[in-house]
Amino acid sequence: MMRSPNRGYELRRLEGESYEIWERGDRLVQLGEQMDSTADTLSTIGDSSIHRSKGTEKLAEMASETAADLAAAATRYDLTGRTLRTYAAALGMAQGWIHPRIDDIEAAELAYQAAQEARADAVSAHDRLESVLPWEDKPTDQQRASTDADMSQANTALTLAQENRDELWEQFETRFSTWSDAYDDAMDGIQNAMDTAGNNDGFWEFIDNALDVIAVVLLVLTVLALVIGAPIAGLLGAIMLGLAALVLALNLLKFAFGRATLSDVAWAAVGLLPFGLGRVLSRGAPTLSAVMRTSRGAITQSVRSSLPAFRLHRWSTWGTPWNWLRAPAHARGAAPHPGVFVNPFRTMANGGPQMQQMERFVTGLRTSQWSELAGVRQTAALVDAARPTVAQAAVNIGSWSTFFAVDVADITGVRPDIPLLTEVRVP
Repeated sequence: MMRSPNRGYELRRLEGESYEIWERGDRLVQLGEQMDSTADTLSTIGDSSIHRSKGTEKLAEMASETAADLAAAATRYDLTGRTLRTYAAALGMAQGWIHPRIDDIEAAELAYQAAQEARADAVSAHDRLESVLPWEDKPTDQQRASTDADMSQANTALTLAQENRDELWEQFETRFSTWSDAYDDAMDGIQNAMDTAGNNDGFWEFIDNALDVIAVVLLVLTVLALVIGAPIAGLLGAIMLGLAALVLALNLLKFAFGRATLSDVAWAAVGLLPFGLGRVLSRGAPTLSAVMRTSRGAITQSVRSSLPAFRLHRWSTWGTPWNWLRAPAHARGAAPHPGVFVNPFRTMANGGPQMQQMERFVTGLRTSQWSELAGVRQTAALVDAARPTVAQAAVNIGSWSTFFAVDVADITGVRPDIPLLTEVRVP
């Protein structure tokens, strides 16, 4: 085992793959950003009196409690990830110089030691030649010249060997010292991330706790999403999608470090099914806002077109400007909002609550005096065409039921393993 002459650093390869450490750090940064965004959304829910007025007090309370934990975790992951990326860059630079030169440094050190021994032999031979006993012959000029030449050559060789060896060791110590400082800074940075976040639980223990909390939040949101339609449905769907993606990201992180199986990742991916399949199957379907806007626009236009032209000399037309301005309000009264709460079973079949609301809205229009308007009939036809087929409804029900069942299984701890996938684990 060789050590550097000045600082005593061991000549060795530096452990770790810099690109893997950088990728892990980058994943932590991205995960932190995602968790921070989710925490902001949950804080908005918890602070909003609008959502509480819709009967979601429990959601608001849980959202407020969870948001703080997610925000702290986001801080910890972001700072830890940035620290790892910085360390990875320092490690890569040190490895890039040290690893290719280990053999050169060893050879230079051995050459230096050999040159020292050669010079010692040359000095010893020269001293023996000059230290003759009385009964020995005195050395000849040729012998003196030979030993002098050997000693001069040995000195030159030693000087060159030492210069080469010292230069390599000095550069090695500089790179090693820079890496060592970066390693210490990384340890301090990770500790600082924990201190700043204020959650000093074990890293993986915290991940598991976060997954447990998210599972409960998802269960509550799932129930709410099945019974509440627009305008809250869009917000709930966005939060659920973000949380489901976060669950998948956390399981992928655990899998990358050998703390989860491919079965865990697959079950986490199931959480995205209602959003992926539902959007594919409902592609091209109108939104509730578009249906209401188009229908009310047609009614507004019809009301305005039926008004008499304003004539100053005819007092019966003096109300036309006022009625013209009131036409949008008249349209909203003729086509009121279809309500917020929906049937959960039909929500699953339709892939979301908006289809029920659109059907209610269109049904009300069909029984009104405006049913024959071209815009109303066109809107009704679009809603009819957007209704899911029997096969699509079956897929929607399956994806929602699976999502709900997996979430309940996560909370109760009885989620089954998927054969074959449960054996796939990163060593």
